[in-house]
Amino acid sequence: MNQPFLLAQITDSHLLAQTTAQLRGCNPWQSFTAVVKEAMQCQPDGLLLTGDLAEQGEAEAYEHLVDSIKPLQLPIYWLPGNHDHRPNLQRVFHQLPMAQGLTAVDLGAWQLILLNSVLPQAKFGEGYLSDQQLHQLQGYLRQSPHHPTLIALHHHPIPVGIDWVDMMQVQNADDFLSLIEPFPHVKLVVFGHIHHEFQQERAKGISFYGCPSTCLQVISLELGVVEEQPGFRLIWLYGDGGYRTEVRRVSRVEELGGTPSSP
Repeated sequence: MNQPFLLAQITDSHLLAQTTAQLRGCNPWQSFTAVVKEAMQCQPDGLLLTGDLAEQGEAEAYEHLVDSIKPLQLPIYWLPGNHDHRPNLQRVFHQLPMAQGLTAVDLGAWQLILLNSVLPQAKFGEGYLSDQQLHQLQGYLRQSPHHPTLIALHHHPIPVGIDWVDMMQVQNADDFLSLIEPFPHVKLVVFGHIHHEFQQERAKGISFYGCPSTCLQVISLELGVVEEQPGFRLIWLYGDGGYRTEVRRVSRVEELGGTPSSP
């Protein structure tokens, strides 16, 4: 089988300006560091950061993040979440020459599209894809009809089955879904925001994947979502248009502490 391009998706780190500070009983910096270390054991070709990188959007938190990943010398693909302060995020990430955000990225055989689903002044952290974002997405898809495509955004565009979490999904998800479904080269959509592992295949053969947080997890006993360890998602993209993906967790959760989170 041809050599794939391996992405490690890391999301919802909720880093604070002080690396020793706690967030609801968890040290976000400690858990983020543990997840990145584990992800690097898999030798990814790039890191995909899908938002809520800083809890309060402080520039200092992004600077800590950049200081930690810059030595990895890997391409970084990023997009904002509802907790992020986009101007601070963009300004600090300009220090990374291999970082790209909110654009279409050529990964060789594959195309990666990074979307901004943040709704300014959202009341509950819900998401929305502006007309500009949808128009841009359609343009990217029309320009590369022969490239299998991975779309990444922060908010989930389909329900995940936890009522209070689904209140905060993409509010105009039907517009997004109706736009991508006519394009057979759209293979998968990945997102953060939900703080737990999720997968579902919808009509037209498009698969949707949620990712655990590097910090605190959302749990649901009713749905059997009970894993509390921080984690990340690996995505192998093959030149023939195939892919595979799995979630991995850090093994020493007892050192991280913490209680379930709100996205």
